[in-house]
Amino acid sequence: MDVSDRSRARVEERLTRLDEEFGSPSVTQTTFEVGEESYQRAVEQSRDGQLDVHAIVRDEDGAVMLREGDGEWMLPRGQTRPGENVETAAKRIVRDAAGVDCTVTDAVRANISGVRNADDEDDETVYRLSVVFTAELVEDDESAGEAVRWDSDPDAVGELV
Repeated sequence: MDVSDRSRARVEERLTRLDEEFGSPSVTQTTFEVGEESYQRAVEQSRDGQLDVHAIVRDEDGAVMLREGDGEWMLPRGQTRPGENVETAAKRIVRDAAGVDCTVTDAVRANISGVRNADDEDDETVYRLSVVFTAELVEDDESAGEAVRWDSDPDAVGELV
């Protein structure tokens, strides 16, 4: 089995697990080209079974938590660690980003990304999975740091995911 088939099989396996745990999220697929270094990183992450996780965390008023990163405000996001399930990863990513605990409520969207090497057209496409979860604060916690803000604009989430 080649890199493309293995990575595609891992994505399908993860989608099956998501369906069993949360029901069927909306699934989209896109393909894009990246440079050699980014392509090799995608191969390694696929080999390790990592997937990208984004969390839409709402407070009791429905505002969405955003964290500061790379000079802009974004949803908490990160990657699973080897052997870590996606729900645990989402909770860890939120805790690391904001210092607050959350309860994951749903998997709302999954995106399958086909990553191609722009520098070598003979390299196979590597498939990666990104999942967007919704979550709620465990309790209204004032301990979120300065790098966190709450956005009540309902259009904010669509622009960030």
